[in-house]
Amino acid sequence: MPEWRTSEYGGDASELVGEIDVMPGHPDVLRRIERLQLAVDRSPHDWQSRVALAQALAQNGEFDRSVGHLRTSIELVSDRQSLASIFFNLGVCMESQERWSEAATAYEQCAFLMPHLFWAHYNLGVCLHRCGRLAHALDELRMAQGLNGDIPDVYQGLAEAYRDAGMLYEAERACLRLLEQEPESLWAMRTLHNIRRQIN
Repeated sequence: MPEWRTSEYGGDASELVGEIDVMPGHPDVLRRIERLQLAVDRSPHDWQSRVALAQALAQNGEFDRSVGHLRTSIELVSDRQSLASIFFNLGVCMESQERWSEAATAYEQCAFLMPHLFWAHYNLGVCLHRCGRLAHALDELRMAQGLNGDIPDVYQGLAEAYRDAGMLYEAERACLRLLEQEPESLWAMRTLHNIRRQIN
């Protein structure tokens, strides 16, 4: 799952980077936590250092501490883009703990602040699906598709949600779109086979 974050000690709040690599106890992560904790202790109102610390804590598997720093950061930020970045990171932490409802709330705030951010709508749709709110999940996943139909993840998300909603023809179409983009996807092939068995 993508992590939208600010780089350590600041940087462009809209930078889109890869996934959280959770590496509990890794020496580099522990050194980074120690360095950033000192920075936060020296300047407790520096939200950028605090968010960087939250990300390092998440890498170390310390999601509760990470959430605490992110929530504190929300109070320290006023511009929309930075606030959206913090809410996205909060969603990532909640999602990593399978706290789907709280993750959905965080992604919803991010999507409100940055309505054209694909990953905010996609992740919100996935979390709403996990919460059993299929109609809203499909709305968000369709919104994500409209923002960027070239990312295969959205078709898997749509196929799963359509299937669980009993909309098998729509699920079939989503699987076919996924196979257009990833012809070797075993998940898409298996799911398409199962859906067609149910349709016939």
